[in-house]
Order: sequence, then C-alpha cells, then structure tokens
Amino acid sequence: MDLGNEGVVKAKMLSIGYETDEDILWAIKDVSLEVPKNSIFCIVGESGSGKTTLGNAISGLLPPYSITRGHLIVDNILVIDNDKSNFKVIRGAVVRIPQNPSSALNPYLRIGAIFEDVVKSRTRNLTKAEIRETISKYLSTVQLDEEVLNLYPYQLSGGMAQRVAIAMALAARPRVIVADEPTSNLDAYLRSLVGNMLRSLVKFGITVIIITHDIVFASHVCNYITVMYGGRVVEVGGVEEVFANPLHPYTVGLIEAALLKKTTVNSTKINATEYCGAGCIYEHKCPHRSESCQVMPPLKHVSRTHGVACWRVGA
Repeated sequence: MDLGNEGVVKAKMLSIGYETDEDILWAIKDVSLEVPKNSIFCIVGESGSGKTTLGNAISGLLPPYSITRGHLIVDNILVIDNDKSNFKVIRGAVVRIPQNPSSALNPYLRIGAIFEDVVKSRTRNLTKAEIRETISKYLSTVQLDEEVLNLYPYQLSGGMAQRVAIAMALAARPRVIVADEPTSNLDAYLRSLVGNMLRSLVKFGITVIIITHDIVFASHVCNYITVMYGGRVVEVGGVEEVFANPLHPYTVGLIEAALLKKTTVNSTKINATEYCGAGCIYEHKCPHRSESCQVMPPLKHVSRTHGVACWRVGA
C-alpha cells in the first residue's frame, strides 16, 4: 500500500531470520507493507506463515540472536536498518497483548497491583484515589467491574483475561497495540465482544495490529488485511476489496476454507524456513501454476491499497 506519510508502521523489503550452524533460516522474507494510522490492521496466515515474527518485530520483541535485513519504521522511527536494530526508542509507543495474557502476568500479584504499576509507569504523582479512578475508567471501557482487581491472573477466564489485557494496554497510552491471536479459545460471543473492544481503541488515537489465523474474524473487525504465506506477503488491501475480489489463489483458498468450515486450505502447509526455491512460495500448491511461477512474483498493486504477489494478475 502506498500511504505517503500516513503509515504508522512501514516495512520495506524486511527479512528476519535465525542463524544456525549451517545457514540462516528466514522466518519472513522481503516483506513490504504500510499500516495506516488509527486503523485496525490484520496480519492473517496459518502456522509457519511468519505473522508472529512480523508482529514481534513491530513490538520490538525480536530475540538478540535474530538476523535482520531491510528496513522497519515504527512511529516515524527507524528501528531496523538492515543488520542494525534499536527497539529501545519505541518502548512505550508499542504495546503487545500476548496470545495468553494470563501467562504474561505476575502470578503472585493481584490484578489491581499489576494494573496500578501500569498506571504509575505512564502517569507520575497520582494519589491513591486518582490511580483507583483511572483504573476504574479503563475497566469500564472493557465492561469489567472493579471486583476483578482482587483476582489473581489464574482466576481469570479467557474472556476476562483478554479484556484486562486490553484495559492495561490502553492505560499504557501507546500509539500502537499488537494483539496476538486475541480470540483463540474464545466462544463466538466473546470473539465478537473482544473484536468490538479492539475496534473501539481507534477512538483513542491508537492503531491496532491483529495477528490471527481467522480470516472471518479479520473480515468483521479490520479495515485492512495482509495475507502471509511461507514468510511472504501474498496479498494486501482494504478488507472490503480483498474479500470482494481476492486475487491470490491462497487468499481465495483461505476464504473458501473458512466459509466451508474446512480445517485446512489444502493438504499441506509450508514454513518459510523450509522453503529454499527461487519461485513463487505457493507454486507447489497453486492450481494455476505456470512456467512463470518459477520466478518469485513481486507485489503488484491493482489499486492504491490493493496489492498481490501473483503473475496471473496483470498478465
């Protein structure tokens, strides 16, 4: 997508890998994308697609042994410049909500004590009463009562844990929130509730990036969507245009599989670290493959926001 200066996150030919004794295993390869400010942006893909690695990079949570190439700009700050990275400069600007929020909280502290630390870290010199009032305000945003403050993390249900995590993330007053699989293990009602709460964060001037395998959830919640496969972006665009006119065969398969309640798009998956070919990452499964697919297709734009990496488009 070409958003000019409107993107709060911009990746340019970004590759992230991990060094082994023999080679570098690339989790994502040559990823380019832009996340519009104050939007709900979904990164969709199956296991091994590279979506979590990309989310960790945006969150500044890559391990020190990772190998980077290309560029990543977050909140107008260059955090990855080829083999150099500096994530300290975006601390506080980006908050990540993990897939299992309860496991990320101190099990020996009540929710109230943890929440109090979050508020204190962002706003100094508050009285006890002001801290309590601030916490209560954020809890009401996610439809939780103050009774939850007396609970320990292990006492939270899945839906409560997600809502507590959203409230704490909001209290940190970030520019960007990255939510990793926020609806995993939730029933349909809670998926809808959490999705609506994530959408509501935009009114606070926050950009929300959702990492998910659930393309149907993405269609209901997000404004923009990036589809990843084997460590590469295969399609990107506004949700309406991607669903109305999916152009990549993998995107078509994901949508059809979701609508038909199939468990997989095809019989096999591929990890970026397993792929060593020079051609299209989806060639081995694509029903439309041709000789041109032996060369990796670039991401071509059919509109200002809609792009696809497929030789069939525009041929």
